[in-house]
Amino acid sequence: MVGVLLALFCGYFVGKGSVPRPAPAPADHAHAGPEYSLALEASDFPLGSARDLRFRVVGAAGETVTDFAVRHDERMHVVVVRSDLTGYQHLHPSMGPDGTWSVPLTLGAPGTWRVFADFAAGGVDAVAGSFVSVAGAFSPVPLGPAILGISGVSVTVEGGLRAGGTEPLTLRVSTGPLARYLGAYGHLVLVRTGDLAFVHVHPEDAARADGREVRFWVTPPGPGTYRAFFDFSIGGVLRTAEFTLNCTL
Repeated sequence: MVGVLLALFCGYFVGKGSVPRPAPAPADHAHAGPEYSLALEASDFPLGSARDLRFRVVGAAGETVTDFAVRHDERMHVVVVRSDLTGYQHLHPSMGPDGTWSVPLTLGAPGTWRVFADFAAGGVDAVAGSFVSVAGAFSPVPLGPAILGISGVSVTVEGGLRAGGTEPLTLRVSTGPLARYLGAYGHLVLVRTGDLAFVHVHPEDAARADGREVRFWVTPPGPGTYRAFFDFSIGGVLRTAEFTLNCTL
């Protein structure tokens, strides 16, 4: 599927009430190398108040991992999103001497939230995930139209996803030029509805079209509906555009 996607839409609805935690997606540990897990100090968060998210990365033998490579200016990237794929946050915690990572986190709605820790250790890229929750009545928000007008900057998307293959996605901003953010001209995170499979992609190194266009090569873990989050910087202002893509066989 190739075309300009200006108002991408995919309906998604879950009835109100308590929400079971989705099974961890295979994509959480899709990278080569040792399998890692995330050990949270606490998984219950208050509504609307900042609290430190504290965790350790644990290796296959139960050891706390403390040796992380710097990747895109940081040793740890944390993505947090609610189970209905709202409330996206991209955070960068700091690590203490004992291997415990910490970053302030504010969650603005009740429900179950997925925490992805994205890092490089042992010579490989890896992702580990866990859940946190906020007490209260969960009111899921259906995936709505794309949020592509961000603080006076519009974004267009060209391309699509194909299961079992790698396809280009070209993202173009209406004004620019794009500035490097965390070592790249943008970051693209995709999370699949249902099992919350996770993909974090960086673009080709060069920005094109007078610095207003970047191309990502995306290999999804399988078919389904994905919410995409495009983090980018123009003039020192960080923005996030959101849109929905369907991945076909």
